[in-house]
Amino acid sequence: MTTTGQRLSKFIKRIKTHNPIAKTLRAKREVAFAFSNPDNPPIMIYQMGKVGSSTVYRSLLDASIPNSVFHLHFLSDDLPKHRGFLKQAGIYPPPYHIYLGEATQKLLNKHQDFPIKIISLVRDPIAFIISNIFQNPSFAEESIQTDTGLIDPQKASKYINGKLSNPQEFTYIYEWFNKELKTVFGIDVFAEPFSLETGYAVYSKANVEVLVIRLEDLSEKGPKAISDFLKLENPLVLKHNNSRDNSKDKEAYQEVQKSVSLSLSTCKKIYSNDFVKHFYNESMINTFLSKWTKSSLD
Repeated sequence: MTTTGQRLSKFIKRIKTHNPIAKTLRAKREVAFAFSNPDNPPIMIYQMGKVGSSTVYRSLLDASIPNSVFHLHFLSDDLPKHRGFLKQAGIYPPPYHIYLGEATQKLLNKHQDFPIKIISLVRDPIAFIISNIFQNPSFAEESIQTDTGLIDPQKASKYINGKLSNPQEFTYIYEWFNKELKTVFGIDVFAEPFSLETGYAVYSKANVEVLVIRLEDLSEKGPKAISDFLKLENPLVLKHNNSRDNSKDKEAYQEVQKSVSLSLSTCKKIYSNDFVKHFYNESMINTFLSKWTKSSLD
């Protein structure tokens, strides 16, 4: 039986979670602490959304390492724009990563020589679009949900197939590294080779080191790559988190994935982008083409 004290405690916790002022203060404290000891530099899980970042983030927290671990999507001057998008979609207060990004922005200007470790991930662009729409159905220009709030697979399938046929939908994916990592830290991942064989590579400039991993290789090669990159005493144990297969929309997600049926010419345009060819070899690209194209090829 829930006591009055327990109900009050839950109420206070909920207020703190949704209170913008509380979120701002929490982010400032968290970032200030992270930049207080250069012997334990902050670790930023900093990448576009829906690429397995929650798995890496939670796994590092569970590893009980002395470093502060952040989960971020934006640190560039585009951050206010993304806050505005969220507000227009009716998401207010915005997610905590927005507050954390704003607080980190300010501290970076004051600690330009502070050592920083960054882990970033990349993913098959089409799989990203599908997962992102399921994660953020409120951003869809038309309703893809049922009256109970679940994803309607028929509506979602029609909507997503249309979205994937629009080249502009991939702009965010293709430009993220240049708009964020290059602009903020001066690291151009496209100026140096990516190891197509291993599925990950390390880039560095001055005090900043970045590990970029393909999501498709995360389970098999991620633990060692991350452990070596962070010089962990014990191998990292990956604990998959926020998996779409464990969500309330699991069946709809699986149904929509099977229903994606693009023309070969459309798929080839998507996978001929320099972004894709930088991170994926020909064999992997052919696998993506086979997965997402309709049987009657044009």
